[in-house]
Amino acid sequence: MKMDASSLLPSSSLPSADVYTDLNSLQNIKNTGNKDEALKKVAQQFESIFVNQMLKSMREANAVFEEDSLFNSQESNFYRDMHDQQLALTLSHGRGMGVADALYRQLSGQKYGNTEPVNTSVASYQASPVNAVTKYYSSDNISAAAPKGERSAMATSPDDFIQQMLPNVTKAAEKLGVEPGVLIAQAALETGWGEKVIADKNGQPSNNLFNIKAHNGWQGNAVTAETLEFANGKFEKEKAAFRQYGSIEESVNDYVSFIQGNPRYQDIATGTKTAEEYIQGITQAGYATDPAYANKVLSVLERVADKVKALSGNTSDNG
Repeated sequence: MKMDASSLLPSSSLPSADVYTDLNSLQNIKNTGNKDEALKKVAQQFESIFVNQMLKSMREANAVFEEDSLFNSQESNFYRDMHDQQLALTLSHGRGMGVADALYRQLSGQKYGNTEPVNTSVASYQASPVNAVTKYYSSDNISAAAPKGERSAMATSPDDFIQQMLPNVTKAAEKLGVEPGVLIAQAALETGWGEKVIADKNGQPSNNLFNIKAHNGWQGNAVTAETLEFANGKFEKEKAAFRQYGSIEESVNDYVSFIQGNPRYQDIATGTKTAEEYIQGITQAGYATDPAYANKVLSVLERVADKVKALSGNTSDNG
């Protein structure tokens, strides 16, 4: 099939302001006689910039997983960026995502009047299509579970984190009856890919990769950090003590002991099970208060599964 350059551009049936290659669109808005209509157009342009930045962040969050892809090249990235720019402009028109409408109301001084109240419940957010996208790609969500305060980085990238974790979690995963990727995904969520491991006030790392708290029965060292806990329908900040370990291996081994030795996890601690069964099981048993915790871990697992399998094969061959 023969394709010329013109076929890569948006259809001519689109209004010129809806085509990202139209460099005069802002000037045309400036010359618009109807100020109210011009304000709406400016708000839409702002929303398109916002959407484009969101798409760009999503692409960057997954860049590490595209390094060895056959489809990763300057040419493919160039056309992909063209597509994203046009997609951002198209999504911002019509009803859009609501950003343009909110900005227009604010700039025009309009009152919201008798509008329906915004549903801010967790269930509403989890069901939204925007969350379905950002939950999977956004690097911010990957580090959302990491406690605030002193931090210590054990990895420089997701790839580096996976390579450091895999030798330490392989036997642990066998004991728990799950694939190694499950534990790596959980630790990635808890520590922001190893870049936000909690540390003491002197900067010494806790090596606590699963953010296990130091309750009354804990006899080892502990560090205090600020964390978010979900209670009464919302997230609240609180100070908590977390266990401190001497190494990654020690942290992983204690995680296994914590799961297998705690009565609340007895139904999920033994026997072979799927990733979803395991994560859903420990979540329902109270491992985390975040109602979306299981979905977040499973989303991270989708990103690391192939990489972990590839590295596991290499490790076996070298062994």
